[in-house]
Amino acid sequence: MPALATAVAPPPATQTFHLTLTKAIEGPLPPFLPLDIQFAYNWNFGQNTGSATVLSIGSNNTVNQDMFPMGISKKLAFMARDKFNVTINGPDGNKEEIFAYRVILNMDKETTETKTAAVMLGEEGGVIIATENWGTTEVL
Repeated sequence: MPALATAVAPPPATQTFHLTLTKAIEGPLPPFLPLDIQFAYNWNFGQNTGSATVLSIGSNNTVNQDMFPMGISKKLAFMARDKFNVTINGPDGNKEEIFAYRVILNMDKETTETKTAAVMLGEEGGVIIATENWGTTEVL
């Protein structure tokens, strides 16, 4: 007798969530880590099109930066290409102005689980921070 196939619910077409960046991939570990980033995505799985947005970085920051699909196989992968200013609350309570660019968001396309994120920071983007589960082979 053949095994019954279990129906897998499709992933949500729209979702808003937070990811926390905790490790430095390149450059010194910034004093304001961990850094929380809020994302939203809207994806039409039938047409295989959509976009994402960086809603906020750190506390009390509304950045609303558009992210564009990167076209990576089996992933929903997005990148915010523009460089933008962000105000981060430092560990001493002082606010720090930093440049953020190339914000990357990746997730499994079949489930939208296993979310990872990374961002380049600083005048020249010399500091790269990421979620703890960011893999060494992920594109940045």
